[in-house]
Amino acid sequence: MRRKAAIVIILAALTATLSFLTEKPSSPAAQVKQFYIRQGKELEKEIILLQKLAASGNTKKMQEQFLKTRRAYKQAETIVEYYFSFFAVKLNGPAIPFFEEDEPDIGRQEPAGMQLIESILFPQYPPGEKKKLQNALGNLLQDTRTMLETTESNAFNDEFIFDAVTEELFRITALGITGFDSPSAGNSLPECTAALEGLQKILLLYRQDIKQADAPAEQQLYGMLPKAVNYLRQNREFNSFNRMEFILQYLNPLAKIIGAYKTKKGYAENRSPMFYSTIRKNNNLFAAGIFNANKYLDDNTTSPARIEMGKLLFFDNRLSRDNNRSCATCHNPSKAFTDGLSTSIAVDGHTALPRNAPTLINVALQRNLFLDNRSFSLEDQVMQVLNNAKEMHGSAQEAAEKILRQPKYDTLYAQAYPGANPAAAAQNICNAIACYERTLIALDSKFDRHMRGIPSLDAQEINGFNLFMGKAKCGTCHFMPLFSGAKPPRYYYNETEVIGVPDKNTRNHPRLDNDEGRFLITGLPLHKYSFKTTTLRNIALTGPYMHNGVFKTLDEVIDFYNNGGGRGLNIAPANQTLPFEKLNLSQTEKRHLIAFLHTLTDTIPQKKIY
Repeated sequence: MRRKAAIVIILAALTATLSFLTEKPSSPAAQVKQFYIRQGKELEKEIILLQKLAASGNTKKMQEQFLKTRRAYKQAETIVEYYFSFFAVKLNGPAIPFFEEDEPDIGRQEPAGMQLIESILFPQYPPGEKKKLQNALGNLLQDTRTMLETTESNAFNDEFIFDAVTEELFRITALGITGFDSPSAGNSLPECTAALEGLQKILLLYRQDIKQADAPAEQQLYGMLPKAVNYLRQNREFNSFNRMEFILQYLNPLAKIIGAYKTKKGYAENRSPMFYSTIRKNNNLFAAGIFNANKYLDDNTTSPARIEMGKLLFFDNRLSRDNNRSCATCHNPSKAFTDGLSTSIAVDGHTALPRNAPTLINVALQRNLFLDNRSFSLEDQVMQVLNNAKEMHGSAQEAAEKILRQPKYDTLYAQAYPGANPAAAAQNICNAIACYERTLIALDSKFDRHMRGIPSLDAQEINGFNLFMGKAKCGTCHFMPLFSGAKPPRYYYNETEVIGVPDKNTRNHPRLDNDEGRFLITGLPLHKYSFKTTTLRNIALTGPYMHNGVFKTLDEVIDFYNNGGGRGLNIAPANQTLPFEKLNLSQTEKRHLIAFLHTLTDTIPQKKIY
């Protein structure tokens, strides 16, 4: 009997061995999935340890454990942010109430997750916050567990994984190194190290496949990844970190190699609405043509004839009621498509409008239009202006009918809109103007050339860039490379911020400007005094600044931010989203920051016109 049992055991062991030897190795995508599950379990473990320490009240130990928890999350960030974005917001959303512009139906969302916990623990844990901390940790643990339970509903395939890899490189470049999601602990550079380590672990699973596709690229990629990680480990001081060097030596080349590999493999864009993206993920953030100017055409179309007609319309005064105003009146090409006024003037020629005219350069890359984000297409934006009695005419249809009676439009209109229904005249002229505005792309400034490997910036300008992305905290709201509120890594929608803008530029009894901004559109209290974070490209040409033109110079703007925005003037609304702390920039640092901002000047659209 024992002998028979022994034989059975031996046979079973032999079968298992042979099965192991003949079993097909799991695919890289399947291994990525297992990596994510392991890392998710690691995050779960670190949260439980932090929960146990929370009962002790020992600030130092809790802070140390929190940083370990964040590290565990960051190692999984590539996958979590891409496949589980719903949970990513819960695990690592902002520490203040917020509103996601790409999900307007949800409305106000409350702070939760690690950034909320960070704000409790750093710089010093107040014992009175114990209950709040425990609740936040309980929710964090539950959300992590629920996320892990939903793993099977996601398709882990090579194409999507490399889409996620590209997004993570963009995220580190435009968000991670700025301190975007570690505002209180100041731990962003070590967390970038963890994120890059997680990325490296994923890419190692594809090494053989990348080698088969392009052996020289494989050597370059896997030689560069550990060097990038080591660079971060050796340069941990936030304010002195050379972001320009790190991007040019490591992040840009890595993104370029991955983009070339994706192109060779024929990996297409993820067309799910959840992954709607303005940026083409086939190169680094600064490559020529990386943004798609026609992404927001929606149901409209474009053509050379429509662009030509739109350009003609843009400069035609007959669009206005009294035939004295065109689009170019408030969007003057010689002033980077602004009007240079504190606030624009109404069609009557003397009444001041409440806000100024923002630049139209790169407007095609904005999903949300107007300073209060109320419009979602250029066609609608043009229609609203034409229908506004104070701005242009009061009736887009009447304006269209009037202007299309002009003989010079006969042939062009027929070419642009063959067989058009007369009732569609207003929609068609709005489309034509929008098609022209989509050509006003300017992403070839001195800064852009430098980021493409053509040395163009001097030491002061480079230092200004490093300040912008670091100590000065500009890059945490004006996201690179558009330098607007279009949020990486997809640059799909524009965020708004509450910064506490005064009604006059004075320190003697300043008052908060009474324009309530986006609140007038949504009615949400968190949007009171909130305005779109506009682009800083061509900023040297687009003054005066802020929605009301209160600041005439860039020096005044930087002083305002340096002192904490409205808080520094003691006029901050309760919902100010701009950090209250002073930046403590020196005069030299301010000068270098302004020098950098001047490198964002690009007048290509003006040159095309004249």
